[in-house]
Amino acid sequence: MPCRSASKAAITCFLATGSWLLATSPVSAQEEALVTEFGTPFKPLDAVLSKARPRIEIDGRVPGEDPRYYRLRIRVENPESEEWAIVVRSPVGQILTAFDQTEQACESEAGCWTRRLTSGLPVVQFSTPSIKVRAEVLDGLYMPSKPEKTFYSPMQGSRDELMTGLSFTNREEKVVMQSLADNLGMLVGSGPKLNGEPTNWCCSGVRLTSDLFMTNWHCGAAPRMPDDAHWQPDICHSGIIDMSWDGDDESREYSCRNVEFKDKALDVAILRLSPIADGPALTRPLTQPSLSTRPVANGDRLFVLHHPACAPKSVTRGCSALKGGLATWTVSAGGDTATEFSHNCTTENGSSGGPVFSADARLVGLHHLGVSPMRLEPGNFAVDMSSILGKIGHDDNALLEEITAGVQP
Repeated sequence: MPCRSASKAAITCFLATGSWLLATSPVSAQEEALVTEFGTPFKPLDAVLSKARPRIEIDGRVPGEDPRYYRLRIRVENPESEEWAIVVRSPVGQILTAFDQTEQACESEAGCWTRRLTSGLPVVQFSTPSIKVRAEVLDGLYMPSKPEKTFYSPMQGSRDELMTGLSFTNREEKVVMQSLADNLGMLVGSGPKLNGEPTNWCCSGVRLTSDLFMTNWHCGAAPRMPDDAHWQPDICHSGIIDMSWDGDDESREYSCRNVEFKDKALDVAILRLSPIADGPALTRPLTQPSLSTRPVANGDRLFVLHHPACAPKSVTRGCSALKGGLATWTVSAGGDTATEFSHNCTTENGSSGGPVFSADARLVGLHHLGVSPMRLEPGNFAVDMSSILGKIGHDDNALLEEITAGVQP
């Protein structure tokens, strides 16, 4: 039967294809790393700038020769609030990015990230009238085309598809999916491993308002870090939330200003965003996600928007909820805290924090775990949105009102 033009009917028809047989492949507990390390941090040599030394060339010891992109993190010491400006140029002179003292985040302890840089080995120029102002390129982040190690959790009947490669049967269907995908973002985290070495990782997430972004609690630290290391201020301030469509001309990247809410049992964190030094302002999204307060039921048809294996914006469709009302991941299988549901949407590492939508395009869950021998239920797992909203309302009703303001019931 052809899809109708109404948006909910169109999206239902778009998603209600495929079989839903569960793929069962053995997985070791060690393979089930919760986040995927992605990107290689590097330290530029001799990277201090001042009035007397206004120009440096980033050294050639970057980890690869064909990056997807890379970034620089810059900190400015400005004790007397003097004027300064920074320009980053390509080797042949084009300005890649520029910003000045109005970007106050650059003067913080964490410094500020630049937007994506696609030219190799840039030149950084610094201008200031004061001998007391000093800038330093703290580090760089080389981003490859894809991570080396991922955890793949395939489900029969569904697969990851890049949003830019999708075909649509009608215009309304296309508008709905693209509007939802605009709110999908990739969190690029940055912090130490257990051995103290720096590393980066990626997760997915969804923008709920102009400046509130929801992802998983477990995305707040490098793999296998202790609980108290998650979402420390330096983790937040060093992170990047990339809302861009890869290949577009508009950079849509933001920094984490503050962690407004976090809960390990629900595996959720809500971040307050702010613009990066050379990035766009935070504007109201065209469409805020419609939030569901009804628990997911067995057999509900679903789709997941995510960044599987840190890939560009992707969707998994043709899948459904397997079982609702499951115990939270932090208690035994027999626990009575029912906050999750299992599903058979294909995911990979990097999918953590991906929004799970119902067939009528309502946000019903937050994906957070792949198949695991540690859990008795088959399938992948998501936290029910109704449980998340209930907990936020209990702990911080003002935040709940901010999240739900202006959202269609």
